[in-house]
Amino acid sequence: MSDGAHAHVVTGGLLSRPGLLPDGALGIDAGITLTKVARATPAGIALEARETQPDLDERWLAADAATAVGVTGARASSIGAAGAVVQEIEAGARGTRALLDGEGRLGGGEFLLALLGTGTAFAAVRDVTMQHLGGTPLGGGSFAGIARRVEPSLTYEQLVARAERGDRRRVDVMISDVYPAGIGRVGPDLTAAHLARATEGSLDDFLAGLLNLHGENIAQIAAGRAQAARTSRVVLAGGFAHGNAPLVASITSMAALFGLSVETVPWPAYAGALGAAIIAAETGTEAAS
Repeated sequence: MSDGAHAHVVTGGLLSRPGLLPDGALGIDAGITLTKVARATPAGIALEARETQPDLDERWLAADAATAVGVTGARASSIGAAGAVVQEIEAGARGTRALLDGEGRLGGGEFLLALLGTGTAFAAVRDVTMQHLGGTPLGGGSFAGIARRVEPSLTYEQLVARAERGDRRRVDVMISDVYPAGIGRVGPDLTAAHLARATEGSLDDFLAGLLNLHGENIAQIAAGRAQAARTSRVVLAGGFAHGNAPLVASITSMAALFGLSVETVPWPAYAGALGAAIIAAETGTEAAS
């Protein structure tokens, strides 16, 4: 994948959450698009992301003195010898719980996790247990893939920034266009047909409509999963939600129609890496020599 072609707005940084990771713990989330790393240091949890490449993770590990290593993600098998391989949705759930707990927002510990990456997975989380509830191919991969069919020169960060500037009402047919006052419980500001105004609007407007298409449909799928999980609380994590305010707003607005509350964890792209590190530390899995 060429430079700038990744499918998530993910930056690194330092997470100050004392006690979240034990000294020497390292989590690696080797995704289809990006590899995210969470490493416990004396100053806090160092977070770093790079494009997934065959030799990338070995270089990271070679320079690290981690005592417990957890590996997760779609490409975890390529570096599984480095430490404990943790199932991706389990790692995401544990990391999400820890991030919520670190901000005093865990509450009763029950919620529907929407793990938004290249695609999207769902899980019912209850205390320290979780049940995988399937997913959808809609995610950062489909957004970026469709968008680059239209404008291949833009980076992912530019796609999201331009979507935020656009007005989807110039490319979508709205409920208000058909029913000015809405119909039933469906308000006039919701979408009747995505991107149906094929000859209208700017590129920014198209990108706004495309991002909203993802948000509204992910939210509707989440609503069905939340009903199955018997919860009204949805928590977003994963790289597609990271630094993507218009997507989160779209999901939140549509989910509210189904009586759901939506919240996002801090540093959502790193939930999987953090969860893998936590599980590795609990099981005492040491780094490979």
